[in-house]
Amino acid sequence: MFISSLLLCMVLILASGCSEKGNEVESFTTVFEFQGKSISIGEVYLYARTVMDDYEKTYGEQVWSMKVAVDDEKTDLRTLTKKDIIEDIVKVKVLCGKAESYGISLMDSDQSRAEIETEAFWKNLTDVQIKEMELTRDLVKQCITENILAGKVYDKVMEEAGIEVSDEEGRMTTIYDMYFPCYRESATGTVTPMSADEKEDQYEKALQAYNTLISPVDDSPNRNVEALASYYGLTEAGFVTKSPEELKLTYGSEITNMLYTLEDGSYSLVTETEYGYHIFYMQSLTDRTATNRKKDRIERERKNLYFTSRYAGWLKEADSSYEYEKSVDFEVYDKISLQ
Repeated sequence: MFISSLLLCMVLILASGCSEKGNEVESFTTVFEFQGKSISIGEVYLYARTVMDDYEKTYGEQVWSMKVAVDDEKTDLRTLTKKDIIEDIVKVKVLCGKAESYGISLMDSDQSRAEIETEAFWKNLTDVQIKEMELTRDLVKQCITENILAGKVYDKVMEEAGIEVSDEEGRMTTIYDMYFPCYRESATGTVTPMSADEKEDQYEKALQAYNTLISPVDDSPNRNVEALASYYGLTEAGFVTKSPEELKLTYGSEITNMLYTLEDGSYSLVTETEYGYHIFYMQSLTDRTATNRKKDRIERERKNLYFTSRYAGWLKEADSSYEYEKSVDFEVYDKISLQ
């Protein structure tokens, strides 16, 4: 594992932070201490800068004016993010501390990656940032190297956990619901059932549409169903992608069970619900894109739960005295502006 001059100074001089510049040793400003070592304003800034760039790239520069709901209360995103930044640093330190017990070390390829990422990151820093945040190349490389090592440990932990999500658990199904409503809704929201004759007319239209669909004129039945919906003026018809549970909430168990007897590219018979008549086109019993997205979400949630259950003990073992509100020097931390 790479040991930078900054880390060497931490070992030799535990009473205060330092960095080497030639033969001169310079002190740095400490934001908090963890495991008896000082975490400098520069290290915290590097994490903060990465988070800021990611947030602004995803949500725009106005993101910092957002309020986030936490425990039914609106919390300033900036305040919430500042805590997350410190907790991320602590997690990296804890994971790095578990590397030996998991038999994890950095390879030459990891060191090369750290060198490349260090230079790329360093080039994007301004002279003002370097000076005010007390940054050095060694510090940048230390942070990147620790994150690479922590990532490898995390991956090993997750590998041993053996967390997998099946297609059945993550299944998302895409259908087209050609819906012939049997009620009218006024501009004020008042719902009025159609007359018996009007309902019969809707049923006849649905039968006509079904007969047209099962006698396709080309090899693209889904285009037919959309064209027919437009022909009949079915403004509430459309594609729907839902899980089996969501389909049951929308259509009920009986219709949902029927839907799962359909094959991709096939149609249901004209099906009646309390709201009207439907013809269902089964586009994808298992919508691969949507299913994979749901599986990834479920997997992330389960990994997070598993990691959290392990991490609590590791944190206490690493530094039982650490506590965000008590350990962080907020007067120093506030010098880092999230904007």
